Amino acid sequence: MNILDAINAVKCLKRTGWMQLGVSDAETVAGHSFEAAILAMELAPIVGANPEKAAALALVHDLPEAVMGDIPKWTSSRMARNDKEAAMEIESNIVVKLILEFLEGETKEAKIAKLCDLLSTNIQAKRYMRIGYEVTRIEEETKKQIFNILEDAELKLLRKKVEPLIGF
Repeated sequence: MNILDAINAVKCLKRTGWMQLGVSDAETVAGHSFEAAILAMELAPIVGANPEKAAALALVHDLPEAVMGDIPKWTSSRMARNDKEAAMEIESNIVVKLILEFLEGETKEAKIAKLCDLLSTNIQAKRYMRIGYEVTRIEEETKKQIFNILEDAELKLLRKKVEPLIGF
């Protein structure tokens, strides 16, 4: 898949989990990735990580969905979801390299990008809840995952910055 087709796909692809919960105009995968990238760029310097790298990882983390679609958590937890294989279908060496780093989750920047992926979802859940959508399950699940990630010794300093963002 060429990079422009991948970009277009995520710009048009609505996030499935929101739609399954009745959100009529759900955010797109690209909108979610953009927010995660900005958050990653802001949080990275607090723990001495490269903000541009963290933002780049967050920006491309869902590009495999251009190939395989946005598979909801329930389904992906019960089947083999192969993001690495889907990433290899994208015709961009730099993008594939970034996606693989995100998926491996070993670098400080990848950990921040993952945190910001969840943080963006949690914040969006709160937005939807304020306008009447029942998405409490997603808000609670992401909050639990966020706090688990913040237990990582490299990311503990982020807790004071993240807690107000998730309304703790």
